[in-house]
Amino acid sequence: AKTKTMSIKGSGGRLTVPAGLQEETVHSIPSKTTYSGPARVRSFFQPAADAQQKKLQAAQGATAYGDPQISAFRGRTLRGAEVALPEGFSGYFVRNSGTSKGVDDAEHVEAIRGFQSFTYWNHDLPPSTLDEVPQLMEWAEMSDILHSTRPAPETVTSA
Repeated sequence: AKTKTMSIKGSGGRLTVPAGLQEETVHSIPSKTTYSGPARVRSFFQPAADAQQKKLQAAQGATAYGDPQISAFRGRTLRGAEVALPEGFSGYFVRNSGTSKGVDDAEHVEAIRGFQSFTYWNHDLPPSTLDEVPQLMEWAEMSDILHSTRPAPETVTSA
């Protein structure tokens, strides 16, 4: 496998993705922090399957989403579900690798870790198809269908 370099649409910048990039576990937690850097998340944040919510999902039906998980952060209950990125999408953690000297001084970034799925979390509420994250994933799939180059179906006319 080789290193890939891609243009970042609309910015003039470039993303470099090295071969053999390590996959990472990603959590999107409804909390803010000013820290930006590595953390030993696995040591302190340990989600588990939410068996009680799984039983309720059977009755809930249409709005239930994913395989429910439960955890806590800063004393608050979190309920979440893992979400796979749509086909053709990849997620990356990047670091700045400089700018090009030119007309637009475009940023160049290098991927340092990758991910193909992430777990999103809600405070207290179980994951639902009505949440923003599942709706965004559905939109991405629908957008791909709408903008695909598939030929239009043939029309039949009667004489």
